[in-house]
Amino acid sequence: MHRLERELRRRFVNDATILEEVRGHLADAVERGTQRGRSAAEAREEAIARFGTPETVAAAFAADRSRTLHRVLLVAAIVCGLAIAYVDSRPTWNDTGITAGTMSLGAAALGLAGPRRPWLWALGVGIWIPVYALVRTPSPGALAMLIVLVFPLAGAYLGMALRRIIMPSLS
Repeated sequence: MHRLERELRRRFVNDATILEEVRGHLADAVERGTQRGRSAAEAREEAIARFGTPETVAAAFAADRSRTLHRVLLVAAIVCGLAIAYVDSRPTWNDTGITAGTMSLGAAALGLAGPRRPWLWALGVGIWIPVYALVRTPSPGALAMLIVLVFPLAGAYLGMALRRIIMPSLS
């Protein structure tokens, strides 16, 4: 349990309920082993062997947290992108620089928070302006609006690079 706690801390998963849950599962497995006629020591060794090494268990919990984080970041990217596209589509809005900068900064923040999928955050932030252009004016020329994806791509990859420089153990 001490090794598991250390491995969880190393992966920045600081949740006491995880340790209690693991302890409970191991206790149940030991109890089932003793009911099957094993000695307490044999049942304990068998339960630990079936459950996995502390490194494996900690990695599984960290991966689960990572999946949840990526879902949240994807929703944030889409909401951010839709908000930017909405403002950009207003007839009174005429500041391309602010739009490009906002896309870059939003994607950079997402790349910093989730460095494993910068392309996805860039797409979630930047695709909505070209989509709006294609819906409004369906023509091959509207496809040129895909060039705006350069800004969120640059931002997301910059955020990823900063994360890897600042916190290399987390990336």
